[in-house]
Amino acid sequence: MPPPEKLFIYEIEGRVYPPDDLTGNDFLGCWREGDYSYLFFGNPKEDQVKAWVATLTDARYSSENVMNYADWEGGQPLKATSMAGFHLCPVWETPAPGPGETVIRMEPGLAFGSGYHPTTRTCLELLRRVYAADTPRRVLDLGTGTGILALAALALGAEPVIAVEYNELAMRTAARNFKHNQRQGQVHLIQADARHFAHLPAGLALANIHLDVLLDLLDIPAFLNKDWYIFSGILGAQLEVFLKRLQETPLNEVATLDENMWFSVLARGGGSLE
Repeated sequence: MPPPEKLFIYEIEGRVYPPDDLTGNDFLGCWREGDYSYLFFGNPKEDQVKAWVATLTDARYSSENVMNYADWEGGQPLKATSMAGFHLCPVWETPAPGPGETVIRMEPGLAFGSGYHPTTRTCLELLRRVYAADTPRRVLDLGTGTGILALAALALGAEPVIAVEYNELAMRTAARNFKHNQRQGQVHLIQADARHFAHLPAGLALANIHLDVLLDLLDIPAFLNKDWYIFSGILGAQLEVFLKRLQETPLNEVATLDENMWFSVLARGGGSLE
């Protein structure tokens, strides 16, 4: 079903786990960030949330924020779109792919990666380049988000994909998207810090993630044993910082794509394909 028109977001000081009687059909999920929790609903629930938080000894109600769902997705309409030979289609629409396009059904949920963000598009283009030149089977997707890049890699011939995601909401969305595309048996989905699984062997590593995590990954010797890398989530002047650090590793920059000052970098390593 389509997402709600509005999001009702309740900020709570403390890491909380809402009870079943609060998480009805209009409960969209809980996002925990540091010492704060954010409860998302499709309808107003301030009174109920306040009443529940008042029963807790280690949490405090902070505020309610209301926003349009489209604004959460960067103001982009959630509709089918085609890019890099893929047809990304919300689950509530009927796919209408162009000739030769691969359909990926998607439910954006509250995670990042609806397909409209520049980094998703450029990563898909770089994925096409990799599979035009090589056939990496085992793929490591660090920060999988909604799972779009993992699904694209599977469509191009990868299997298995190890998809790592720290955020609980994003992981739940990715799991649903793998199921929507009948790919759940080909993906190992792990909720964890991407850095903790960077050592896993793979022919291709995908990392569309924050710059600080990208830099940390480049400091992990066991991460530098893949054959191909796609790095993204790099904004503006961050590119110079990232490329300088990349040059200090055994990896070689192959291509850099830029869209609206968001950069994606394709790099080559010398590791085994498996």
